[in-house]
Order: sequence, then C-alpha cells, then structure tokens
Amino acid sequence: MDRSLHTTQGRPAAVIILPLLALLLAAFFLRVYRLDVAPPGLHFDEGANGTDALRIWQGVTPLFFPDNNGREPLYIYLVSLFIGVLGNNPLALRLPAAFAGTLAVATTFALGRRLLDDRAALIGAGFVAVTFWTVALSRISYRANLFLALFSLWLLLWWRCRGRNDLRPYVLAGLLLGVMQYTYIAARFAPLLLIVLAVDWRRTLRWRGVVASLLTAALVAAPLAVAIYLNPAAGFQRSQQVWLFARPEPLALFWFQFVEHLKMFGLTGDPIWLHNIPGRPPVAWFVAPFFVIGALFSVRSVAPRALLWTVLVMIWPGILAVSGTPLPPNHLRVLVIAPAVFLLAGYGIMRFFGERRAGWALLLGLLLVTTDGALTYRDYARWQAARESFEQYDADMLNIAAAIEANPETFYIVPVSWGWPRRNYWSIDFITDFNTNYAVVERPFVLSDPPTAPRVGLVRWLAGMHADADPQHRLAAQLRLAGYVADGVEQGRTYQIEYFRPVAAVTERVELTGGPVVTQSGVTLDKATVYCFLPAGAPAEQIAVDLAWQAPGPQPVDVSASVRLVRVTDGNTVAQVDAWLQNANGRTARAWETPDNGTQFFEFSGDPLPPGVYEVWAIPYETESTQALPLAGDNSAYSLGQIELPLCTEAP
Repeated sequence: MDRSLHTTQGRPAAVIILPLLALLLAAFFLRVYRLDVAPPGLHFDEGANGTDALRIWQGVTPLFFPDNNGREPLYIYLVSLFIGVLGNNPLALRLPAAFAGTLAVATTFALGRRLLDDRAALIGAGFVAVTFWTVALSRISYRANLFLALFSLWLLLWWRCRGRNDLRPYVLAGLLLGVMQYTYIAARFAPLLLIVLAVDWRRTLRWRGVVASLLTAALVAAPLAVAIYLNPAAGFQRSQQVWLFARPEPLALFWFQFVEHLKMFGLTGDPIWLHNIPGRPPVAWFVAPFFVIGALFSVRSVAPRALLWTVLVMIWPGILAVSGTPLPPNHLRVLVIAPAVFLLAGYGIMRFFGERRAGWALLLGLLLVTTDGALTYRDYARWQAARESFEQYDADMLNIAAAIEANPETFYIVPVSWGWPRRNYWSIDFITDFNTNYAVVERPFVLSDPPTAPRVGLVRWLAGMHADADPQHRLAAQLRLAGYVADGVEQGRTYQIEYFRPVAAVTERVELTGGPVVTQSGVTLDKATVYCFLPAGAPAEQIAVDLAWQAPGPQPVDVSASVRLVRVTDGNTVAQVDAWLQNANGRTARAWETPDNGTQFFEFSGDPLPPGVYEVWAIPYETESTQALPLAGDNSAYSLGQIELPLCTEAP
C-alpha cells in the first residue's frame, strides 16, 4: 500500500501516535487489572512454572524443565525474576505474561507498519490489545505469551533481510529464531515459515543469507536440542501425547481438526473454560469478514502475503495436536497467529474503503477495536466469575494451600480425580514454598504410608475438577483403620476438610479365600478383605469389606453389589451394605473402560453384631431393576469366604 501515510521523517503522525499510546495503556490495564485474583485460583500448569522458577533460586538451572510434560526454559527464567522481587504469589507468576502480551501489541504495530501502513498497523495492534483471545491468555502464566511477543519482531527482522547483501540482518533474524525455540513448543514451526517465506521472496533474498540465518538459529537452539535429546522421555512426551496421527482414524480426525480451526474466524472457539467462554470465537463475527477481505487482497502483494503465509503455517500446531477427547480449536496453540490475523483485518478495512477514504477506514477500524474491547471487558468479567472457571482453575486449591501453610502440625491428604504420578501438587508447592505436611493421592486412593501426625486433614471434594476423587471414601476408612477418629470439619466452596486425630485402637484384617463370583456378562467379584476397627471406648467393633472387581468393558446396565454377612448356623442375613460398582474415577458400569477394574469399600453400620461364624456374600445386580445378574456356568454361590466375629478380640 501507499507509504505516504507516514511523515517525511518515516515516523507515524500524531494521528497514529496518540491512539497507539492509548492502545498500549488499554492493553496493559486489561492485562494487569485484578491479575492476582482473575483468573481465580492457580491452574496446575501455572503452578508447575512457579515451582520450577522457585527451584532456579535454589540453584536448579536446567535448559529444559522435565516436569509437566517438558517445558522450554526462557519464560520460566523470566518468571523467576518476578518471583525474586514479588514473592511466590499468583501476581508475580502472571505479570511476565501480562508484560509479554502488552509488548506483543507494540511488536504487532511495528510489523504492520513495515508490511502495510500506519493505519492498518494501528487497527491490527488495537485488536491484539483488546480482544478477548489475547487478553485472556496473557493473564495466565503461559510461556506461549513470550513466543507471541517475540514472533512479530522476528518476522519484522526477516522482512528486513530482503534486498540486503550483507549477512548481518540474516544472522540477527536467525539469532531471534533460535531464541524463540526456548519459549514454546509451537516455535518449532517457525523455521518452516522461514523457508516458505524464503521461497516466496526468492528474488529479493540471498540464499547464503538464508543458510546463515538457519545455521545461526540452529547454533542458538543446539543446547536446548541437546537437553531434549538427553531427556527424551520429557522432551518428546508432549508431542507424542498430542500427535494427531497417533490417534485412531487419523484422517477423519484431521479433517475435523482442520474444519474446527477454520471456524475460529467468526463462528466458534475454544470449548473449554480454561481458555475461553466455550464456543466464543477468537475473531469476532464483525472482524472476520475484514480478515477474509484482507487475506484475498494479500495474495497479489508480497508484504501482506507474508501475513497470510504466517496464518497458513502457524495454525498447524493447533490442527495437528489433539489433547484427550478432540476439543478444537485450541486458542493457546495458535495464539501466535493473532498479530497476522488482525493485521490482515486492518488491511482488509483499508482496502475495502480505498485510499481516498482512508480516514473513514481508520475511524471504522478504531470503532471496531473499541467495540471488541468493550465486549472483552464484559465477557471477561462474566468468565472469571463463572463457577466453571473457578473449578477449572482449582481455585479452592489455594485455600487448601493456605491451610497447609498455616497448620504445619497437621498432615493433609488431598485426593485428585485423575492420574497424578506424584505425591505433591505444583500449585500447593508454589504457594507454600514446598511444604511437606501434605500428600496428593490418586486412584486407587490407597494410603501407602499411613500418617503419624497428631492431626490429619482429609480433603473431600464437593464440586469442581476433582469432584469424583475417592468416590468410595476409601481414604477416610483407611484413616479409621489406622487408628484415627473424626475431629471436626472445615467447609470451603468446592470442598470440605475432614479432620482426624489418633486414638488407641485395635485393627485386624482377614483375606477371604472363597469366590470368585462371576456373572455371564464378565463382571467378576473377588479378592475380598474384611477389616475391623475398635477404638478405645467404642461399644462395638466397626466391620468393613474391601471388594475387588473386574470387567471386560462397559456394561449395558449400571451394576451394584450387595455385600452381606450370612450366619452359618441358620442362613440368616445379619448385616447388609449395598453400593454401585464404580471405577477409580467414580464412573458407573455404563461408562467403564475396556477392560476396567476397581475396588469398592463396603462399611457396615456400627451396630453390634452377634458373635459367630459368617459367610461373606457378594451379590451383583442391576442397579435400576435390583435383579441379580445371572452367574456364569453352574456356579450359583455368592460366598467369598468365612469370618468369625468378633475380629478385634483384644482391648485397645
């Protein structure tokens, strides 16, 4: 486009400078206002960055951080500087992201001014400053924000290599390309973009310069590559987890991912509350048409076409990566395309109006930016106050961390609802500075080492992302069997902490040798263990049965089990407990995995049971109809073995 929009000194006129300063201030405000409490809580991804940043001050300074599926180091080292000044709190953890997001506005303007013109650059930078997509993510301690801030600067440096004979600009661009590899995994696609642009600009670039740029980037990134190579389990873990072509039916999944990412432009957006109001498109419906116009006009002009190439290449980290159940589009993985998308939207507005009405085009662009900003302010307030956001960000985990820090004599047990292969939780470690008076317990919710503290606090989740943790309340039962009795309850928003204190008690356990009980559908009940617990002063022993089950897969109906104590002398049922069979994540039979197994805890009432010999029966049945499931073969027995009561024969 016509560069006459610049002043003769090559600096933007006041009509551009003043709105740019206003946008930078607005961008900074939107990113730091109430940053310590919005988003609520502290997601464990943020906590992982925080704990690694704390360890840097302890002398742990790797080039690649292996925790949390492996992470590039540059952002974490930046976070450590803020924590060193402000302490270990959510504000210190998130401020680097907010500053990076604000810097991205400035680098977007600089890139747009070089490739387009001042007005299109101002509009594009305006959208980056205020749109929900970039604002929401730059309020979260994500390393992708640093990649976003540096990417536009790198693209500007690469553009400046055109028509240059000396190698210095190529080396500088290669230097920044190498540095970006230390920010975020999506930066690995940037060398591909360099090659695509080099082919497009082949008449204006020197191929020895292209080689020099790539070699410089490779040399800068080599230490990181070596660190990843030496720790492949962490270095490639995330890529292997999300790689699309490692999933069943990859071609169908590829098409689904591709289409859903195209819908980002005005139709739909990230469906999870962690990043977005589910379904809210990152590019607003009133911006998307101008992006399309800008993209169409860019095809015939080399400068704006560089932005189009950026979108076409850097969107692939989102398309090719699938986390768990496919939930595209993922706003975080494609965050880096935001400057190019919005600069093309600004370019589309300018081309739609033409040079003669450039002033009106700028006015409309700024009006759309203002509208987008107002919607962002409204929607972010709604998003950060939503129950779903509170739960996604594990907000109550900060309250639990505060309790852990305030009560060092109490040992806390925190169950989580999915595989968590460690006893610590990053958000708690970050807030408490690595306090050790707690342990995280995952499925099958077994205490490998019963605590010996004078008081134990057991977290019981009532809602949120861990609501299905320990569905059978096995942890509380194990505490009782270890000699603890209830000692009060502390209530939170999505949890309660049940406190226990140790008492003198007698416990016994008996492994039953009967069974198994096998149904025609393959549900098998076996490996039963009977426990007794008799605390000092109790009128009678408490009897419980831990029953293991296994199944070939999901069942057509939900399945329950009835565990009964049947007196041998007369065949009468003296005590009975019924419960749904649930797997370790609290899912009932219709939602079991293939295959699946679990343990179910059955606790009888505290009423005294007559002494004698008892058969322990386990009867599987349809939960809704209460009809017993037919047994396999000729086996019609439900007995898992015999016990003699009382089990606890000694005094506490």
